[in-house]
Amino acid sequence: MRNKMLVTILGFIKPLFTKGASVVWENRKYLKLFFITKYGSYRNKEIRFSISGLYKIQIPNTNNYLLVLNRRIQGQLQPVGGVYKRYGDDSLFNKWLYKPDNLKNGLDVDEKSNFDLRFIVNGKNVMDVINWYESGKERETDPKREFIEELIDTNILDSKIFGNIHHKHIRRFSKNLSWSEFFNCHEILIYDIFEFIPNEDQKKALTELSLQKNDLSKGYAIVTCDDIEQSRLLQNGHQISRIGQHTKLLINKIF
Repeated sequence: MRNKMLVTILGFIKPLFTKGASVVWENRKYLKLFFITKYGSYRNKEIRFSISGLYKIQIPNTNNYLLVLNRRIQGQLQPVGGVYKRYGDDSLFNKWLYKPDNLKNGLDVDEKSNFDLRFIVNGKNVMDVINWYESGKERETDPKREFIEELIDTNILDSKIFGNIHHKHIRRFSKNLSWSEFFNCHEILIYDIFEFIPNEDQKKALTELSLQKNDLSKGYAIVTCDDIEQSRLLQNGHQISRIGQHTKLLINKIF
């Protein structure tokens, strides 16, 4: 048993060391997660995953940001982007005995959210899921699809101006084994944050958009850094929308 455990541990940490010391340091939080899910008290608990890519879309020369209304949580603004989709067949996920999101412990699944990376596995399979995610195989690796669905298809932005976009990955944030009162389970949240890099025409269009008065019926809002920190958008002293806690990741805060 001891030899089997040693082989398993080496199998987990060897890829980290081959990538260099900085990667080992960045992944140090996974070492604790490894032990408590593979061999500890979380081994047989159901763990919910939600894995997303978000866009930081900043209005040029300001500390203001473009957010959109959540399509599932009424009255909540959040960053453009959302849960990644997986590709390929179900064989690997079936090996992990995964369960799709459901109404009891999640947001359920419909035609639009099918194959979203929101699902439940037993704790003993948590590190296998994370290693698969880190590999980038058979899944989306950026939120461009959501950019198109949330900003172009809705006519918030002009497809002629924003048909070709560029971004850079600026950080990854994970929240491991936190208890969700909303979903009534332990969950692991992983977010990739991408900074949108506008060209000159796109800068002009974003600036013009920011000059319009916020109207939530249009599906978006321009918010300030203070709005994000307070997790709410006010108008004339009254709250007109919540702002999702994960939006704080855009301004280098955690939640």
